[in-house]
Amino acid sequence: MTIAVTVGVVACGSANMMPREVIQNPVPTASGPPPPLDDDPSTKVDKLYADLGARRAALSLPTPPPSPDEACEPDCTVADPPEQPTHTAGCAVGAGSACANACTQADAACDDAAKICAIAKDLRTDSTAAGRCRDASATCAAAHEPCCACRS
Repeated sequence: MTIAVTVGVVACGSANMMPREVIQNPVPTASGPPPPLDDDPSTKVDKLYADLGARRAALSLPTPPPSPDEACEPDCTVADPPEQPTHTAGCAVGAGSACANACTQADAACDDAAKICAIAKDLRTDSTAAGRCRDASATCAAAHEPCCACRS
């Protein structure tokens, strides 16, 4: 009898019969805004604009002067960029590989400009996108010279 009482006292007094819940360490909170989504129009404009800058450098074109952000009241004015150089009447592309490369870069710069301007038109009130469209259109227009004037 003494053995049963002692085991019962030891079993009940030594620990709680329910499992203990482990307290989790707090998760650190993120700092800053959430990362942009891949389908975010502003993110697309940023990527295309960076690509356009690389094409501008490949063609040795100067960076257009920054256009001031215009207030978009109620909507921004966004013009269509020029056509691709190889699709422009009067553009005679030279036969060499340097000319082909210049025209490929120029056409791609104009493609980027067209995409940037299309997104800017959709955004309508985003003055940064409208400014990037103006810069992209200027780069597209300047890209005609290295392509169409190339003779080697």
